[in-house]
Amino acid sequence: MERGRQLMRISWALVAACLGTVGLGSVANATVVERVVAVVGERAILLSDLRERAQPFLVQIQQQVPNGAQRNAAISQLYKGLIEKLVDEELEQRAAIQAKVAVTPHEVDEALAKVASQNGVSVDRLLQEARRTGLDEAAYRDELRRQLLQTKLINVRLQGRIRVSEDDLHTAYQKLVLEERDKLGFKVGWVLIAVRPGAQAAELSARRTLAENVSHAALTRDFGELVRRFSDDPATRANGGVLPATHLAELAPQLRRIVASLEVGQPSAVVVVPTGFAVLKLLEREESSLPSFDEAKGELAQRVYLEKMTQARRSWLDNLRRQQHVEVRL
Repeated sequence: MERGRQLMRISWALVAACLGTVGLGSVANATVVERVVAVVGERAILLSDLRERAQPFLVQIQQQVPNGAQRNAAISQLYKGLIEKLVDEELEQRAAIQAKVAVTPHEVDEALAKVASQNGVSVDRLLQEARRTGLDEAAYRDELRRQLLQTKLINVRLQGRIRVSEDDLHTAYQKLVLEERDKLGFKVGWVLIAVRPGAQAAELSARRTLAENVSHAALTRDFGELVRRFSDDPATRANGGVLPATHLAELAPQLRRIVASLEVGQPSAVVVVPTGFAVLKLLEREESSLPSFDEAKGELAQRVYLEKMTQARRSWLDNLRRQQHVEVRL
């Protein structure tokens, strides 16, 4: 049911990002001092509007964030994120009216039934769980309606503009590969071509040329032999140039990026290091648990599409803001 509760929290992504891992509970009643916290065109967003939408998250803060400066900071972050969300929703509502896009009560009922079905519970149980997180049925239905309206607007205004290319998919897959490699153990060796402090340009050029020759030779020749013949690092020369680091976090930043990009058995181009030039070769890496690119293409396409759609929606909303008088007073 914990997974169900997570899924039932529907969108709320912007607000949740402001709160981190704060939980839910009960909040004491407070006197509402009415004031305008934002203006969109001629529409005023009131402090009471903001507090009403923030209530489940104020509950969250009251329960798990210590009183004092930390709680005040969490509430401030919540309000700043939520006021931007309310402004965006007002802009979307205006755009929906202009485009003659609306959401019917029947569509909300269907969406409610679908969410319940996806969570394997009845609608009544879904609403019961929502109430436990601080959302009554009316608030939950309002959130569903806003999501449906946003989806319809996206379909009308943005959907035809989004294209996902094969290059996009390869880029997304490579990002996953590099993220996984941050955690995988490995064995990497190097040949260090040292440069004397104060070396002149001619010597620097000669040492770089030697390093480039080693990098080229490492494609076909035994790497241990190259280490024994050319490396100026006494600490690793006797063991085939193997560095003590076994995870990327243990390497210097400039070496970390190089090693992450290498395949097993692949030597690097020349790398500039504080003591000269180096050539690295990835000797081993723990086996990846990622599916192949072809196996992941379907999921990658959905992920990339959603990322592009999110970016396009943000650009569209920013453009709407420029066309309207928007003033945030919080």
